[in-house]
Amino acid sequence: MATLILRETHIALEEEIKSLEKLKRETSEKISEAADHGDLKENAEYHAAREKQSLIVYKIQLMQSHAPFRIIEHSDINTDQAGFGNKVSIHEEGKDKPEDYYILGPIEEELDLYPFIVTYHSPFGRSVAGKKVGEDFTLEIRGEDVKFTVTSIDKIESKK
Repeated sequence: MATLILRETHIALEEEIKSLEKLKRETSEKISEAADHGDLKENAEYHAAREKQSLIVYKIQLMQSHAPFRIIEHSDINTDQAGFGNKVSIHEEGKDKPEDYYILGPIEEELDLYPFIVTYHSPFGRSVAGKKVGEDFTLEIRGEDVKFTVTSIDKIESKK
């Protein structure tokens, strides 16, 4: 199943992966240079570069692990009911005012592009999906049922 992703997030993802690939090449050169200094057991430069390389490779693999993607255009986002690409204001029973949540996917969360991201496949995201303004839903949180009301649904603002 394809992972939903906003067009502009897909562009940001491609840029991030290119940047990481460049950093990976630079780090490989540093590993080679450090290895040329001799005894690898006590070579701090070598070990630091190898550790950095491992983190870069992990981050690239993590971002690519969500592929294949289904790119969602801004014009395709619906505001009749809550779903992917929406900024949804939700009032939690007992709180003074509603909070805004961004219903997006794991890549938007990984790239930290928006505040209060709720992934569309999380329990909260699945509970709010399909709800219209004024509709309630209940979610069990720490063993208690908590009631929420959708107060508004908007398209997420384009980052352009």
